[in-house]
Amino acid sequence: MFSQLSNLFKRHFLIFAKDKKRIFFTFMSPMIVLLCFALFARNIYIGQMPKQTPEIIKNQYADISLMIGLLSVTTFTNAISLSSVMVTDSERKILNDLYMTPVKTSVIRLSYLLFNIFLNILITTLMYLISIFWMLGNKTFIVNNQTTIPFQKGMYIWFSVIIGCILNSAIFVFIFSYVSNSAAFSALSASLSGIAGFLIGAFVPLITFPRALAEISSLIPATQISNLIKYFALKDLSFINQSNASFEFYILLGQDIKWWGSLLYATSWIALMFTLNFAIKVPKIR
Repeated sequence: MFSQLSNLFKRHFLIFAKDKKRIFFTFMSPMIVLLCFALFARNIYIGQMPKQTPEIIKNQYADISLMIGLLSVTTFTNAISLSSVMVTDSERKILNDLYMTPVKTSVIRLSYLLFNIFLNILITTLMYLISIFWMLGNKTFIVNNQTTIPFQKGMYIWFSVIIGCILNSAIFVFIFSYVSNSAAFSALSASLSGIAGFLIGAFVPLITFPRALAEISSLIPATQISNLIKYFALKDLSFINQSNASFEFYILLGQDIKWWGSLLYATSWIALMFTLNFAIKVPKIR
């Protein structure tokens, strides 16, 4: 089984690596996040700080908000983009051929899932490093002798990123296992990627939403990943009590929750999606 899984994983990876167009569009999504933040969200986050707040503190808050949004959205959009390998195989009926081999269906599906999770973590970790270098270049990594992201906090954030990658990959591998048309996939992925940053509170803080809309957005699993990253990223920073960030909506089903509530909700979704991925068989394309 391990040998079969390893061979399938290598196959998916090589197909992805050889397709320059696919690589370009996978990395383009995080870059669009950066552009959207620079054009729209940065001023919103800076505006949350009192006018008398020093400029360096405002920039620190804006840059760490960029990191939160970038990581939250990248775990989401990567999971969508990386599902294209599976959709293409389904469209070309390669999946049908694989199902006719002695390899178990569960192993085939697991190979797509592990491929998606692995590259999602890899790419999002790269974006994490880019956001740290951004802070270093903008001189907001160390402010007033306080490190914005010390090692322990950085590991908590990365742990949250890994959970987000596993969650979103499990969701979209399941969803797109029922899509066997590249045109339909492109339309769905463009729509989901376009609205993701706003719906999960990555571009615009949930506190700026009407309470009812914020409650609806809180049900999206990726929103709780965003909240988890946000909690660890903002924890213990000196400016937190000076901004509206301390009154951000950490809610679920209309109830205020703690960080562990977001973690429990996300892990519950992971368990559900893994169960669905392996319990429900995908119909063959005739």
